[in-house]
Amino acid sequence: MAADTFSEIWDKLERAAANAPDSGFLSQRILPDSVFDISLALNRPYNKRTVLIKINKQNILSLGNYPQGKGFSISQTVLSEDKRDHATLELILEEPKYTEIFSSLVQDIISNCTKESTERKMVQSLFKRLQMWRHFLEHYGSEGLNEMQQRGLYGELRFLRDFLIPSLGVTDAVMSWRGPQKAQYDFQISGTAFEVKTGSEKQPQKIKVSSEQQLDDHGFNALFLNYISIKDLVGSGETLLDIVRDIKSQCLDNPNALVEFDNLLILAGYLDSHQEKYSQKGYTTRSSYIFRIKEGFPRIIEKDLKTGVGNVEYSIDLSACLPHSIDTDDFRSVLVGIKNGY
Repeated sequence: MAADTFSEIWDKLERAAANAPDSGFLSQRILPDSVFDISLALNRPYNKRTVLIKINKQNILSLGNYPQGKGFSISQTVLSEDKRDHATLELILEEPKYTEIFSSLVQDIISNCTKESTERKMVQSLFKRLQMWRHFLEHYGSEGLNEMQQRGLYGELRFLRDFLIPSLGVTDAVMSWRGPQKAQYDFQISGTAFEVKTGSEKQPQKIKVSSEQQLDDHGFNALFLNYISIKDLVGSGETLLDIVRDIKSQCLDNPNALVEFDNLLILAGYLDSHQEKYSQKGYTTRSSYIFRIKEGFPRIIEKDLKTGVGNVEYSIDLSACLPHSIDTDDFRSVLVGIKNGY
C-alpha cells in the first residue's frame, strides 16, 4: 500500500470523527489477508494519527527501550479488546508538521516488516526501521535535504552510477555505499576507499575537507577522491529525482540491491514524498577528476597533528591536486581489478 493510501484512510477516519465517541479509537484494519493484525486509527479525543499493532506479549517483553523520534512515539498498551496474552503497540504521530513524513514512515515500516515470517521478527524489524527513521528526522526534520546536501548526494550518486555500477555490478556497488551511514569514507569495498566531493563554485575551485581522517589512507590498500564540479540549473539538467530513478531502474533485477538502495536513500535524507522539491533544480557537470590519495597529495592527516589538535576542517586548491589525477580509463581498470580480486 502506498503512503497516499494511508493518508486517504486517515482522512476518512477524521471525517467520521465528527459523529464518533469522544474517547477510544476509530480504526480500520489494513492488509486483511496478512497474518499480522495492523490497523490505522485515530486516537480520540485528540485525533492523533496512530498505527495499532496487535502482538503477543511474549514477543515484545525483551526488546528493550522503544525507539522514540521527532514527531512520533511508540509505546505498549493493553486495550479492552486485547486477548489475555496480547497487547497493542501504538505508533502515534505527535506533531502535525510531520504528517506527510509520518505517512511515508508508516508505509515504509509496514511494507518491510510484514515480509517477516514470524511475529517476533516482525517486531524486531519494526524497531530497527524506526531507529532508521529516528536518524532521518534528527538530521533532516520534515523538510528533507537543503541545497548543499542535495548537491552532495547528487555527487555520490553520480559516482555510484557512472563508475561503480558499470565496473562492480549493481549489488556490490550499492553495498559499498557508506556515506549515508556517516562512515569515514563515502564508499568502501575490498580494502579500497573512495571519497566524493561535489563543488559548485566557479574559479578558483576548492575542495573542502571536513576532518583530518577524511583523506587519510592509513589502513587501506588505496584511497581515491572523485571531485565533481557541477552547475545548478532551473528547469533543465539532470535532477536528483532523475538520477535516483535511473539507479533504481538498474536495480530492478536485483531486489536485495533495490531494498538496500532505498534504505540508504532514507539514511541520506532522501524521501520520495519530497519528489516535487527535488525535481525543480537540475545539474550539469563542469568537470570531474579522479585523484589517487597517497604520500605527496596536499592534505592534513592525523599523524601530522600536534597533540591536542583535532576536528580539522580545511580546503585545497584544485590546481594543487591536478598532478595527482589519474585517467578515468585507468581508474575503471582499478575497479575491475577490485571486482576480480586482484
